[in-house]
Amino acid sequence: MLRILEGISARLNQVLVWIAGGALVLMMVILVTNMILRVVYVPFGGTAELVAFLAALVIAFTLGFSQITRAHVEIDLLVSRFSRRAGSILESLTLFLSMVLFSIAAWQIWLYAARQMARGILSETLRLPHYYLIYAVSIGFAALAIVLFVDLLKSVRGGDKK
Repeated sequence: MLRILEGISARLNQVLVWIAGGALVLMMVILVTNMILRVVYVPFGGTAELVAFLAALVIAFTLGFSQITRAHVEIDLLVSRFSRRAGSILESLTLFLSMVLFSIAAWQIWLYAARQMARGILSETLRLPHYYLIYAVSIGFAALAIVLFVDLLKSVRGGDKK
């Protein structure tokens, strides 16, 4: 069962990281095009807003993949001084608390997006509905929570953590 859950989590986060990569390329295209237009003609409006939307997407969609690949900074100076058992317990506790935190964050962001959609709130410059982006950020946080859950199960089972 753990292997199935780990596979689903890996595939989901791989899809999200590909979408994030596409958003990053789109950010670059928008910025470069706007810089060129600024020199030769008139730049288009809303560049900052579009880039901010895409940056939020890139960050949210790479969270889970970053956890899977351990691309984040991990400081274990204190934990390395504990016994192996105490370190394992502390790791499990940290994973559990992180999973709870990011699950709550995903849920609350989802509810926020629903409120934005119900109120019909639009972005400042381009007047676009941006609740879809907020839903996407919620999905990114949920994907991270799933990865943390898988890591927690592996930690509790005494599995490989790195």
